[in-house]
Amino acid sequence: MNPFLVILAYALALFAILYFVVIVPGNKKNKQVKEMHASVKAGDKVTTIGGLIGKVVERDGDTVRLLVDEANGTTATFVIYAIQQIIKPAEE
Repeated sequence: MNPFLVILAYALALFAILYFVVIVPGNKKNKQVKEMHASVKAGDKVTTIGGLIGKVVERDGDTVRLLVDEANGTTATFVIYAIQQIIKPAEE
């Protein structure tokens, strides 16, 4: 058998394995994150990538204003991509 064909077969097999182990799950995760960012609305409790927890006061396009301290009424503005997760209320 031609050594070039063997090397080519190994390279294609390696690419196929990497594709299904790295690229496909990464694309799936990116899709879930985009859907989560699209679903953020006022009233949601969220966590930012910096660890800040707040309640969404308003959303304006790609920015959200979070209420970070209810006692003082402190708000901060973030880009929507800084939202890491939406905190679901505890079921009672």
